[in-house]
Amino acid sequence: MDLTKDRAKLKELYMPGTKDFDLVDVPELPFAMIDGHGPPEHDTAARLTKCLFTAIQPIRRQARARMGKAFVEAPLEMLYWAQDMRDLATGNKEMWSWRAMITLPVWTDQTIFSNAVAEAHRQLGVVPDTLRMEHFEEGRCVQIMHAGLARDIPSLLERLYTRFLPENNLVPAGAYHEIYLDDWSRTAPERRKMVLRQPVRPKT
Repeated sequence: MDLTKDRAKLKELYMPGTKDFDLVDVPELPFAMIDGHGPPEHDTAARLTKCLFTAIQPIRRQARARMGKAFVEAPLEMLYWAQDMRDLATGNKEMWSWRAMITLPVWTDQTIFSNAVAEAHRQLGVVPDTLRMEHFEEGRCVQIMHAGLARDIPSLLERLYTRFLPENNLVPAGAYHEIYLDDWSRTAPERRKMVLRQPVRPKT
């Protein structure tokens, strides 16, 4: 799906409401992605995320040239999971695994991506083996927009997992997903917006 030509779907996926959880079908989209383990705020995560952003810069330049003023930079997205999913709820970040990813234009193919990674390799000296391009489809999801401090997220997630999902006969069916809509280096913590998303399936 080309979200640049379907603005309604783009808004549905990245601009949910802030009061109630929304159900949404997330289509297959191309992503640049890279994997890590442990606390996502540590230096290792920052280094891997920098590598991800560096790798997609040539593709962003092409997209900007094609789209002109209509070009909008895709946000950073993170998937989080753990062997024991209770480690997510309790904040035991040493046990977390995560995937940083950024959606790519639909015209990106493996040749374009490989050339971009080669340029990143020349700039950085080394790129992790987990840096790759993949098509990823989440399917049916529940999501909500969170605007404000990160410390308020656990109460939203508690409402999601202990009330909304059971009341709607749904259970989690994939990694917990956060989408960061602001540049955190330029946005005050109380003004930051992020989409909180959880893939789901009917409870059987």
